[in-house]
Amino acid sequence: MPAGQYDIEADQGSTFRFHVTYMDSSEEAVDLDNYTATMQVRRSFTSDSILLSITGGTVDGGVIGGGSTGYFTGTGGIHGTGGIVLNGTVSGVTGTTGGIYISVDHVTMKNVPRGRHFYDLELTNLGDSSVTRILKGRFEVDPEVTR
Repeated sequence: MPAGQYDIEADQGSTFRFHVTYMDSSEEAVDLDNYTATMQVRRSFTSDSILLSITGGTVDGGVIGGGSTGYFTGTGGIHGTGGIVLNGTVSGVTGTTGGIYISVDHVTMKNVPRGRHFYDLELTNLGDSSVTRILKGRFEVDPEVTR
């Protein structure tokens, strides 16, 4: 099944929070206890430069941003706070089957360049190492005025 399409709008310099529930074809929430998640934001589909890399699972996650340059390649970047919580509630606490809670701190978001970018969200099954892209779309960052 192809990934779902959803466009995200985020504010530069504000804490970013996003919650979605992952469901199967029967519209039943999928238990994500045996998964990890990765989301990347890039200027274009073909760019090697990463604006945001967000990871997580049912315990800890992480955020890497580009710092003052706004982007990084490979394993570089500046660690921020936040990440992805699987089986998470809308406030990021574990406890909602199928819930995916994503957060990025305001300092990291301050350095994400304004404009239209692209993202996708992938789940990795820890049992068989299979990867499934579940969501994709535009990641539009509205510029910050108050700095």
